[in-house]
Amino acid sequence: MKRSCGQKLAGLFAVSCLVAVVLAGPAQARFLPGLNRVAADKGEVYRKGCLLGHERLRSGACRFGDRKSKKKVVLLGDSHAMQWGPGLIRLAKSKGWQVIALTRASCPAALVHIDFYCDTWRRNSLNRIRRMRPGLVVVVSAANSDAYDVQGASGRISSEPYLVDGMIRTLRKLRSWSRRTAVIRDQAVTPSSVTACLRYNLYSPGNCGFRPTRPAAYSYDFKAARRVLRVPLIDPQPMLCPGGWCHAVDGDYLIYRNQGHLAATFTREKYRWLGHKLGDPWQ
Repeated sequence: MKRSCGQKLAGLFAVSCLVAVVLAGPAQARFLPGLNRVAADKGEVYRKGCLLGHERLRSGACRFGDRKSKKKVVLLGDSHAMQWGPGLIRLAKSKGWQVIALTRASCPAALVHIDFYCDTWRRNSLNRIRRMRPGLVVVVSAANSDAYDVQGASGRISSEPYLVDGMIRTLRKLRSWSRRTAVIRDQAVTPSSVTACLRYNLYSPGNCGFRPTRPAAYSYDFKAARRVLRVPLIDPQPMLCPGGWCHAVDGDYLIYRNQGHLAATFTREKYRWLGHKLGDPWQ
């Protein structure tokens, strides 16, 4: 039986749609975790409710890795600490460590006055670390943005000296309570949405790179770590931006979840890099 012109056209349309789906599918799926999912790629610490907010004043158990291990590692800070949780947890599983995540949104590790809830949570977390006496404390806080205006200051720039002094006090306490305390310096904020750029540059992700800027006026984590002996500073910028150019992807891995945070899938993949930088406080 001969097919009519309408049937032929319908068949051709169906084939063209199928080809379009086949071509579009790999384009969207070629990245990990995928452009449509990366914004929600926050990792285990977030999924387990261990990034506190609102009126919560104490972190829960928030234990990861080998939860029976006596080799305890604490991750302390805000959402910029949380972003390194997946890599630290994978490292802990490979090493037989236990990770305790003490993180709160919009609350720096530095001993400064933000508000009652942040200040109380930080005090409770530091007391928990003092009692715990962990082998390693990893400290991360947002620095390269206007995130923190310390009460008593008149803006982010005037808050900087308070944040420096407050972080120094925090690091000195942690150093006396642990075998090793390390600071991961905050990475540069992306100038625009890398995810949005990649949607238009699926096969040329190099077009979505950028030159990093980290103003000296917004670097209290760096300044404080430099002034506390025996507290190493780990800077991810050379890894993220080799040669001074920040990439949007690392192989198939999307690096940025949004302008201020790294993707959990990416930091999980970088657990060996993290382990090399942190070392092993039990060896």
